[in-house]
Amino acid sequence: MRIALKKFFFLGFLLSLLIVFFIFSVCASGEAESKTIVLRIASVSGPAHLHNIVMRKWAEKVEEETNGRLILKVLDSAQLGGERDYIEGMQLGNIEMTQVSVGNMGGFFPQVMVFALPYVFQDYEEIKAATRGPAGEKIFEILESKNIKGLTWFTNGFRSVFNSVRPIYKPSDLNGLKIRVMESPLMVGTLNAMGASATPMAYGELYTALQQGVMDGAENAPGNMLNDKFYEVCKYLSLTEHFSPPGIVAISTHVYNKLPKDLQDYLVESAKWLGEYEMNKDKEMQEQAVEELKNKGVQVNKVDKELFTNAVKPVIDEFSERIGQDIIDLVLK
Repeated sequence: MRIALKKFFFLGFLLSLLIVFFIFSVCASGEAESKTIVLRIASVSGPAHLHNIVMRKWAEKVEEETNGRLILKVLDSAQLGGERDYIEGMQLGNIEMTQVSVGNMGGFFPQVMVFALPYVFQDYEEIKAATRGPAGEKIFEILESKNIKGLTWFTNGFRSVFNSVRPIYKPSDLNGLKIRVMESPLMVGTLNAMGASATPMAYGELYTALQQGVMDGAENAPGNMLNDKFYEVCKYLSLTEHFSPPGIVAISTHVYNKLPKDLQDYLVESAKWLGEYEMNKDKEMQEQAVEELKNKGVQVNKVDKELFTNAVKPVIDEFSERIGQDIIDLVLK
């Protein structure tokens, strides 16, 4: 009888422990699910840039749809350094998220340069097809193998040359002009082939360099020239439209892998909406930017694109070897 009672009490004790453990687990799980996670998104461009505007809109959407569990904070104007810092930081896990151009990505991952080749895209539809197709997927696989998870693609217009000296119509017009480019061997090679003296410089330093005459000009999309007020120091915009490198919104895998599974899935899905929204807005905004620049006194002119296309062919041949024909074929299909 005593043995039976002891077994009874022992089983009751075990059952009580199991109930307590279950309650604790449920509470802990609920607490983890309700915990607020804050992620910073680093960006070099100013607060008025379309990229930052749409990312802030995305942040509002994310906070609302996750009931405050996930908060994204856009740190624009190079608050966390330059794009090279972002790429290295994501690989180490020091930078959570970024919006970065493939121009700077190419210095770390040669295959990414396929999207930055001069005159590789003629319009937005070609960019969209390439980034959302097998080529874009392949690039994201390469990034993920190096601790960077690509979430979506942005466009940033078609880049053209602007300067404070003279209008550019043909490659020889760039002779002697010091033109800022991204810290990308491909971009340096391209602008040199176009006739300029290409000089890498961090984006955050550019306005002052133009103002002080350290640089004669730069190359970027009309929207960037407008939003970051380069029209104040450069009065000539020549529509070379030589580059149209898309941007990437990415998260460090060190950070991504620590997120709850449902937030991982949500982030990936909501980023698709972000990419679609940004591309549509960008096309509309770039067209408007050209007109606004004219209204602000900028002289805008078209160029002889055939001359520029021929000038950069050796650069395309050189970098095609580094990129790999398999990646190039995916883009050209």
